[in-house]
Amino acid sequence: MSYYVGRRGNLGVAKETSRGTPVIPSYWIPYNSLSFDKKAVVVDQEASFGNVADTMSAHIVKKYGEGSFEADLEDKIIGLILTNVLGAAPSSSAGPTNYTHTYTFQNTNQPTSLSLFVQDPNGQTIFPLSMIDKFEIKVEPEGIVKYSVDFRSKAGQDWTTQTASYTSLGNKFLHQHLAFKLADTIGNLAAASALNLRSLSFTVSKNLKDFDDMGTVTPGDILNQNVMVEGSIELGYSDRVYRNYMLNGTYRAMDMTFTYGANNSLQFQLPRVSFRSWEPNKGLDDIATEKIDFKGHYDSTNALQIISTCVLKNQVSNY
Repeated sequence: MSYYVGRRGNLGVAKETSRGTPVIPSYWIPYNSLSFDKKAVVVDQEASFGNVADTMSAHIVKKYGEGSFEADLEDKIIGLILTNVLGAAPSSSAGPTNYTHTYTFQNTNQPTSLSLFVQDPNGQTIFPLSMIDKFEIKVEPEGIVKYSVDFRSKAGQDWTTQTASYTSLGNKFLHQHLAFKLADTIGNLAAASALNLRSLSFTVSKNLKDFDDMGTVTPGDILNQNVMVEGSIELGYSDRVYRNYMLNGTYRAMDMTFTYGANNSLQFQLPRVSFRSWEPNKGLDDIATEKIDFKGHYDSTNALQIISTCVLKNQVSNY
């Protein structure tokens, strides 16, 4: 065992064929931060033994994995993460210069699971049945697009050393690769003009719940409950359009597309978005800006899921 700096660690991820059965990494993630490890629930025995001490013993009643990581948004690795976010692997098709991966939002509480593999100079641990609790994309001016993921998993298992490979990474999406659009309907998004944003956050929350069984110290399953999609945008305060969206209860369709060159892109579309928490910023020596939060909804009129479109184009044949 030895002391080490965090950048000497490696994080791998793989899609599980059978929920909870570990799979060695198929992708390695060059993370910016990582806090994922084994956890335990410890219950104290508080019974009276004729003594003023508050407890007499402690018992481990549950073991699991939990944590998060942040990384740059790249067009290859993200395809595997989206498999859990949207619920299933995409349908993939080959084109002349790239592959198109079309995800269908799954109306399920048991999405395709992942295995996370954490390796550092002090050891290696694999975490089966890794499930995403929260997935967030953040875009700031003059920066690399970041995404962060909160996970929960079954108890981690010590594992053999794996050889990390970072020789085939994808293209990084930068802030200038984003086009963000709003329109009255999904059909009108293509013709809409991209907005000049100052910042963007986009979050999918899965609201995980451990399905604990008697006779085992690790969760029998980890399920998502309701799925919530929300976020916020900041832009220059040049009119009262977005304030009125909030005040009038206006719904809009939303498109968020990152495009790198001619062959690599990531697109999300939400068919029905409402607006709330509008706030202007009018500093005395600053250009006035406004920030407004949005929330996605299921479109019952057109039977469109809360995320109606998720398409990834890159140089990977399938996930």
